[in-house]
Amino acid sequence: MKKFRNNEPVKILFFITVILSAISVMPNYLKGSKKINLYSDIVNKKSKKDETQNLAIVNDSVFFKNDTIKPVLKDTAKSSSVKVNYKIGELDLSEFFEALHNNENENGKIRIAWFGDSMIEGDLVTQDFRKLMQKLFGGSGVGFVPVTSPVAQFRQTIRQTFSDDWQVYSFIKKPRQNFKLGIGGYSFVSSKGSWVDYKTSRLYPVYSEVKIICRQCPAASFILNEDTADVFPIDSVTAFKEIELVKNKTIKGIKLTFEKPGCEIHGLYFDNGKGVYVDNFSFRGNSGIPLSNIPFGELKNLGTKENYKLIILSYGLNVVAHDIKNYSWYASSFQKTLNYIKEAFPDASILIMSVGDKSYRAEDGYETEPDIPVFVELQKRIAQRSNVAFYNLYEAMGGYNSMVGWAEGNPRLANLDYTHPNFAGGRKIAGMLYDDIIKSYDRYSKTVSVMEVKKDTIIDPQAKQ
Repeated sequence: MKKFRNNEPVKILFFITVILSAISVMPNYLKGSKKINLYSDIVNKKSKKDETQNLAIVNDSVFFKNDTIKPVLKDTAKSSSVKVNYKIGELDLSEFFEALHNNENENGKIRIAWFGDSMIEGDLVTQDFRKLMQKLFGGSGVGFVPVTSPVAQFRQTIRQTFSDDWQVYSFIKKPRQNFKLGIGGYSFVSSKGSWVDYKTSRLYPVYSEVKIICRQCPAASFILNEDTADVFPIDSVTAFKEIELVKNKTIKGIKLTFEKPGCEIHGLYFDNGKGVYVDNFSFRGNSGIPLSNIPFGELKNLGTKENYKLIILSYGLNVVAHDIKNYSWYASSFQKTLNYIKEAFPDASILIMSVGDKSYRAEDGYETEPDIPVFVELQKRIAQRSNVAFYNLYEAMGGYNSMVGWAEGNPRLANLDYTHPNFAGGRKIAGMLYDDIIKSYDRYSKTVSVMEVKKDTIIDPQAKQ
């Protein structure tokens, strides 16, 4: 028997590999040929997914070339929770937790601004998060509501109808120079006789405080409870103005009519006394980057006047796609927007909620968009670099292919677009976020309480004499 030289097996294996590789790629150059993979028996789907993820991270390293954070794709269960530091000068959620802690003693009003895309449209997710927060900390009411909405009939927290003659400006349809976008990314301009009607829902049966945010509004009238009418003049203004329509009076509805054209409305607040309010600022198709188009002055003034202490940013559904491998453009642009928001709300904590799982139709059925874990990692690093809180919704949902289970499970938690949660799924997401925040808040409260006790028990050495 002829013996092989020491390196002959290696040479043989090398030539076999080269031949198989050539055969595998050859169909790519033949029109109409189906791509084959002779390694399919030894390469499973998971390894393919990991290769795609690793490639995306390498390509995205342009933005993070000086980053010392290791690119860990799969977070632990702990990483899905809100991180909290109690050191003086660090951000996290300390501002928000401090406000909640003081509010328990002073019974003040605290607002949460939740900016997001279609995942929270129609008050989805936010309505359940609001309910949980108000049950614990007080307050009752839907908070901010726009003048018109494409999902007005879909929303459960308030009943809303309006005339079809409103001019609507937004991130998509930029306003004329004399009009500015409001805090929700919209500006609503009346025609002659335009109207909007709000009625309470079973979730919030009455209101005692209603305010309107407007600019350049000459005159309007409003009807309370459909049985009384009052006319109030509004002088033309060049900056936004808050006008109290209802104060310390119980109502079940309000209808506003604008006799003259050109009245610019940004939205209304519907509150009931002191407590916590969660304002939904959803915008379909938004990546989050256009938030910097909202006038800085309006954001900062409302942030102070309305006592916004927590800003939640939940985006990504409209960014991630399986044919995109480089998201450095998004990281750079969103970082600028995040800096803009931080400057506009200097007294508020900021929380980035990652994109959840999202599936596309692959050859063997629906599966997670290959770049979802990569994009989540990118969002996480943006939060870490900016020293703001981060919530990993993707991992909280169950990670890879969890959306399939949400959409096809019993009960169903997501729509069959394999992208958006339904009301049941929104309730689950709200509950998971609420639980993590409250756990962190409890730790914060215990830490603060211990510090306060120690401070109160310090004995002045001079007192002994």
